[in-house]
Amino acid sequence: MMHNFPNINKWNELPKSYQSIVHSASHVANTMMQAKYDAANPAALKRLVAAGAQLRPFTPPVMEACFKAANELYAETAAANADFKTVYDAVVAFRGDQYLWWQVAEYGFDTFMIRARTRV
Repeated sequence: MMHNFPNINKWNELPKSYQSIVHSASHVANTMMQAKYDAANPAALKRLVAAGAQLRPFTPPVMEACFKAANELYAETAAANADFKTVYDAVVAFRGDQYLWWQVAEYGFDTFMIRARTRV
């Protein structure tokens, strides 16, 4: 679904079959990139650790400061750029719904499996 894009008229001029091709290709590219990312990163992480990298989580105060700074930047950008605000508002709403779902469905299982993987 496309709306409020600068070149929407050019998009609308395309034959429906071309729109369908672009839509399908975009979905394939997105899926393949995510799959490549998910498949390659564990091996890359193992190589980093084998080479001596020490993995440490950010502390809660660092995470809070980053969260605060990012949200301040988003608010400033949204105030100055209506297109950004439109997209960002949609992202925030979507993210809220997704975190609700993850909290119920995925988070508990993933957390359990992360802890249980060393017992196998």
